[in-house]
Amino acid sequence: MDIERFRGLITIQQAISDARGDLTTVMQAIVNERSVMPQSNGIVVELRDGDQLTYAAASGTSAGQLGLRLPLNASLSGLSILTGEPQHCLDSHQDGRVNRAACDRVGLRSMIVVPIPHNGQTVGVLKYHASEPHAYDEEDMLIAHLLVGPIAVGFSSIAEADAVRAKVDLQTVIRLKEELVSNISHELRTPVTAIAGSLALLKGGSVGELPKPAVPLIDVAARNAERLTALVNDLLDMDRLEQGRLSITLATVDLCELLRTVVEENAPFAARTAVTFALDVPRAPVTTETDAMRLSQAVTNLLSNAAKFSPAGSTVQVSLTVDGAQARIRVSDAGPGIPKDFRSRLFDRFSQATRPRDDVQVAGTGLGLAITKGIVTQLGGSIRLDEAVSQGATFEIALPLPARS
Repeated sequence: MDIERFRGLITIQQAISDARGDLTTVMQAIVNERSVMPQSNGIVVELRDGDQLTYAAASGTSAGQLGLRLPLNASLSGLSILTGEPQHCLDSHQDGRVNRAACDRVGLRSMIVVPIPHNGQTVGVLKYHASEPHAYDEEDMLIAHLLVGPIAVGFSSIAEADAVRAKVDLQTVIRLKEELVSNISHELRTPVTAIAGSLALLKGGSVGELPKPAVPLIDVAARNAERLTALVNDLLDMDRLEQGRLSITLATVDLCELLRTVVEENAPFAARTAVTFALDVPRAPVTTETDAMRLSQAVTNLLSNAAKFSPAGSTVQVSLTVDGAQARIRVSDAGPGIPKDFRSRLFDRFSQATRPRDDVQVAGTGLGLAITKGIVTQLGGSIRLDEAVSQGATFEIALPLPARS
């Protein structure tokens, strides 16, 4: 073993001794000492909190993600916690167990993950990651195993009050982060709306004919203003859903007529992606108590996704059926479908299984399905991916129908 790695281990040992059992200090001392794993560009301690993981200590390219929360079943770290076994990713570009896009954001190509045991359970993991593939070997894994010991001891020695306080502090960080996103979203809405409106006036000729070289530049600016407006609106809706402040106004709605209107309104977008919508609804009205505007928003999100991911020239099928006390709205596309390893986090925020077609100019925010699920749930319904369908992706919204007299 390299002498510098020994010195790093001694430095960590001294820092742990000085910490006097304070778990936060112990974790930070370990992630701060990079000499024990010099090939690493990031070190993270992730702790389990129910069905989620929380970044409790981090350094390097992952330092800015302190307080980040992720679903337990959405990462290699979660797999290590669930199995109690160490995990080794040789190359994130070749390993189907990891989220490549998330790895690329922190410059992660390879990593080792070691579980932290406590009282017969796995309470978290210590993760080292590097910007190069195949950066870790068996010796690195052994060193990582040595370093989880002090963290496990820290869990054993920490007082119950300290554990509660640490959790409250972490929740405060998360709450402040969410409030920041909410406040920024509200502050962005006015200037973004003004920018989009001004560009629309320019394109409409309100100040006269534009110079020919300026026309494509205005088009680019207008498209990106449209994307930014959609992102701000999605963030605001997500914030309202999480805070329980999304306004719902119930009224008697004919679902057949609602779907006809939604399909008609979204037909221009489908045309831009070279896709067509086909609608199949009963001849007789299908009425229920719901919020027409919010339900239209949920269905629009499904149609938008279907259009963006379907191959050019294909048809997106939209149907409505009545099944006992439920109305079922189904949207089926002929796209690449949803990978099995992604389905567990399909409705999570900022999650996207695949990218839209290269020729589609409208990128997604990763919030559409999360918002759709939140809306449908508030309307008393449910949404699911029909996993029995093997071709493309089929989403189904189920809504309660009023009891027949």
